[in-house]
Amino acid sequence: MKLKIKINIGFKLLIAVSVCFILASGCKQKPVAYNNYKSELDSLGIVYVPDLREGIFDVELSLNGSDMILKGETNIPEAKGAITGLLKKDGVNFTDSLKVLPDTSEIKEPWGLVNVSVCNIRFISSYDAEMVSQALMGTPVKILKREGGWLLIQTPDMYLGWVDSEAIETKSVSEYNIWKSSSRLFYTGKTGDIYSDPSGLKVISDIVAGCIIEITGNKKGLYEVKLPDGREGFIPADKAILLDQLAVGTYLNSKNLVSTAESFMGIPYLWGGTSSKGFDCSGFVKTIYFLNGIILDRDASQQFQNGMRLRMRRESFPDSLKKGDLLFFGSSRRGRSRATHVGMYIGDTEFINCSGMVRINSLDSTRANFSRIRRDSFLGVRRIIGAKYGKGLQPVLDHSWYK
Repeated sequence: MKLKIKINIGFKLLIAVSVCFILASGCKQKPVAYNNYKSELDSLGIVYVPDLREGIFDVELSLNGSDMILKGETNIPEAKGAITGLLKKDGVNFTDSLKVLPDTSEIKEPWGLVNVSVCNIRFISSYDAEMVSQALMGTPVKILKREGGWLLIQTPDMYLGWVDSEAIETKSVSEYNIWKSSSRLFYTGKTGDIYSDPSGLKVISDIVAGCIIEITGNKKGLYEVKLPDGREGFIPADKAILLDQLAVGTYLNSKNLVSTAESFMGIPYLWGGTSSKGFDCSGFVKTIYFLNGIILDRDASQQFQNGMRLRMRRESFPDSLKKGDLLFFGSSRRGRSRATHVGMYIGDTEFINCSGMVRINSLDSTRANFSRIRRDSFLGVRRIIGAKYGKGLQPVLDHSWYK
């Protein structure tokens, strides 16, 4: 489902200004009241951070004695520029203490690579906090903030969350650019191991589908590889392709999507999961498409906003559907749809989804695998194959964080 909102790194607009004040020079400044800027700042927040799962806009304008202070943090430089520009245009004198993340005085290495097979991303910086997503080995991430042994990161799909710093190999801008120009492998096996030597007697790490590692050699059916932290090892050559080969023109088709999805049958549901170690519903379809060259948005409600919108009712199944189409389920209120579940159509009235486990259900009431709850909560269809690329639907090889 993945519909919760990150309040702690989200949108807080607290303006505590209710009286006029006078500059030390004795010149009068235009009165600044709470209602003067609340709606304008609210509007700016919505424009620059429309989704709190993908952006930080934690801004406070307050009065300290006779000093007006703008403070807080955002990861959108343009948002700060808009706020300060608004205040200056209105002749408001203020102290600018609003941070733009990452703060270069605190974060010297603003990039990182996931260094473990599957990195758990949490709501707040605590091991007992809710897991909101995952990132695979070799995933490039932006490092926005450090708090003790935790890092606030942003993944290529723009999702935000906290991770154990031990799971990330931090990189300077130059080191990150070297990685982007390196020869890399994309792991295609469901799961496996990386061995310290060709004999395969000692494991240095596990590895799962979608992990990315550098290639340093190729001999006797094995790839020599280097992990983000510099560890070196070997993997079977038939379990990976060169990252440069992960082209949508080659992999993004209905046959591959269905085959990929069905290879994960029975894997258990895991809230926040986006790997073969466990999926939630949106993490499952996201992984299917990622393994075939496409980065989708993280959550079902976000995925529902992308792709080609097919206007149909469930009574029109299956004639109007194609294999690979995403089916969304949820509720509608006052004409607004709220997607809380997603699956992928695989043909003949059936769709594959992660609900309890990865399973196949049907919207045909005569089938043994018919799901009444899904039929009754059906919202709509989004077609990814052939859709226009952009935010929320982007080829891996076109994403600037990888190339």
